[in-house]
Amino acid sequence: MSSSIRKLSLKKIVGGGYTAFWRFEGRYRVVKGSRASKKSATIALNIITRMMKYPLANTLVVRKTGNTLYNSCFQQLKWAIHRLGVDSLWKTKVNPMEIIYIPTGQKIILRGLDDPYKLTSVTVDIGVLCWVWLEECSEIDDEEAFNRVDESIRGAVPPGYFKQITISMNPWSSAHFVKRRFFDIVDDPDILAITTNYLCNEFLDEADKRMFERMKRDDPDRYKVAGLGDWGIDGGQFFKQWRDSLHVIKPFKIPTNWTKWRVMDWGSSRPYACYWIAVDYDGNAYVYRELYGYGGKPNVGTGETTVEVAKKIIESEPIDEEIYKAVLDSACWAKIGVAGKDDTSVSIADQINDVLYNANRERFSPCKKGREHGAEEFRRRLEGTFDKNGNQKPAIYFFSNCVHAIRTIPMLTFDEHDPEKYDTKGEDHSADATIYFCLENPYASERPLPPRKESKYNGGLPTDTTGWSA
Repeated sequence: MSSSIRKLSLKKIVGGGYTAFWRFEGRYRVVKGSRASKKSATIALNIITRMMKYPLANTLVVRKTGNTLYNSCFQQLKWAIHRLGVDSLWKTKVNPMEIIYIPTGQKIILRGLDDPYKLTSVTVDIGVLCWVWLEECSEIDDEEAFNRVDESIRGAVPPGYFKQITISMNPWSSAHFVKRRFFDIVDDPDILAITTNYLCNEFLDEADKRMFERMKRDDPDRYKVAGLGDWGIDGGQFFKQWRDSLHVIKPFKIPTNWTKWRVMDWGSSRPYACYWIAVDYDGNAYVYRELYGYGGKPNVGTGETTVEVAKKIIESEPIDEEIYKAVLDSACWAKIGVAGKDDTSVSIADQINDVLYNANRERFSPCKKGREHGAEEFRRRLEGTFDKNGNQKPAIYFFSNCVHAIRTIPMLTFDEHDPEKYDTKGEDHSADATIYFCLENPYASERPLPPRKESKYNGGLPTDTTGWSA
């Protein structure tokens, strides 16, 4: 390492709260942190000092889109170089975007996931590619994209060196693959996953701290995410009532005499979302089966035809399963094609229903209109009721096999122009389909209980079923 670095106190430059993170040499080093948690600054300082310590090591820095790198990671790394007082030892290039350590020719290469060919073809002239920094991983919903980055670090490294992927992100939905893949894993020597927040940032001034205290007082839900780094969506989660621990449960056998619905939001270039929902004696809903047109990337559909999707519905639904009613987006009844003299044009709904009818399955009816009202009904079901001890009992549950509903519904944010709506540019298909059901089944928090035996069910929920987090 350069003598100019040795003379500096890294503790004074970097501060506290990241000692284990700084020293960890396992394969995956993951940090989710709130705003002002100094995670990006710490990683940038760590990369520069490591590069100067290991003369054969090179680093790849990745974000979801390449055009965001210049004003984020590129500037953060330049800041770190200046902070360490080694400006004369480094030079920068914008095209291609690189930062070069002059004494050895080592490189920090910056690339976007939106150009996968450039990403997979990254090579270095000197030494080996040892490290990757994947910044703002919360923006990357496609786990396969992460796998491509992971695979870019391969092959042997010189003795005393190590390969590592550093992941940094703001806290996001607990349905994000990073939680399952890293934070939920226990005692894996290749994984260090930590959560940090502004409380470990000794470089904040009093005005910064007061800002967080106001947030804590005025918007406690936002403070949990933006202040403390808990899982959630910073200040914008539309369905704030959602809790994996409350609403996601282990699958169980649905009683045959519960009322069953099938609801669907159509999509081809965007995903379609079809769900089967059972309603118990108390009006509680259980989303127990999912058919989702996931095209390999978030909010990308499969391009399947109406006939192909209808056949999948038939394959998913047992012939002896009695569906009380099936509901589809009312827009699917619009005629498509060119209407001639005999008006032979058909709708998406017609095409799907023809296949269902021929297979002796319940055909779809158009859903009721009123997205805002349906969203409010969905929220009321998510909230449910509270008993005298303050224990919450939702009125809608999702089986853990409904992975795309669990992934997408908590991540929906507010429409920036209308606070009564969620942002339809997001992956809203599971929410839309569920809302079609809610519009047909308005929630009544208190309703008379019909006479029945109570030995097998406890308020409609099987007694061996407990809250379960995905």
